[in-house]
Amino acid sequence: MSQVYRFVIADDEKAVAAGLQNQLESLGYDVVAVVHDGQRAVEMCRRLMPDAIFLDIEMPGLDGLAAARQIAEDPGTPVIIVTAHGHPNLIDQAVEDGVISYLLKPMTTPSLQAAVEIAVARAREIQALQENVDNLKMTLRERKLIERAKGILMSRKGLNENEAFRLLQRQSQDRRVPMAKLAESIIQTDELLLDSNSGPSAAPVSRPLRRPVEPPLD
Repeated sequence: MSQVYRFVIADDEKAVAAGLQNQLESLGYDVVAVVHDGQRAVEMCRRLMPDAIFLDIEMPGLDGLAAARQIAEDPGTPVIIVTAHGHPNLIDQAVEDGVISYLLKPMTTPSLQAAVEIAVARAREIQALQENVDNLKMTLRERKLIERAKGILMSRKGLNENEAFRLLQRQSQDRRVPMAKLAESIIQTDELLLDSNSGPSAAPVSRPLRRPVEPPLD
């Protein structure tokens, strides 16, 4: 095993939880908490941020699948269901709730190790993909900001596209500010100017009425 993973176990049967803990620790893994209900499982994941949590389905209060749904969303800990129930409907529901792996009791120690390594590796691949997606979204947002700022500079300073980009680039370097942040500042300033110019128009200046010219007397 190349890395010591940290796990939380949640099972209302204390003997089963203790047995799973012994199996994991015999493989060199670190069990950082053992709890016996779904709500405590959610709390432990938020507090300890383990590499994964082993959840039983049938637990008092918040059951395993409901807890899995919360844990997968917040804090995003990978969930491994460990249960004696292998009904297809339960498995389908577990997948919908964000479960990363579904193991049936009883498990041999070698099968547990294989399942753990695969589940954690898969969870990290999914996390890496999500981070890539987030980075792409941020890059696209930054590009849109820079394009808008270029347009503002072209309009207000009479620059062409290349000149506007070079000005942004130079100002970014001089001020030591990321180009996207500088672009956002330019856009906000421009919006403020537009708002101030589009305020209520000034009241017309009153002029004194001219007296009508009287015709000359005969």
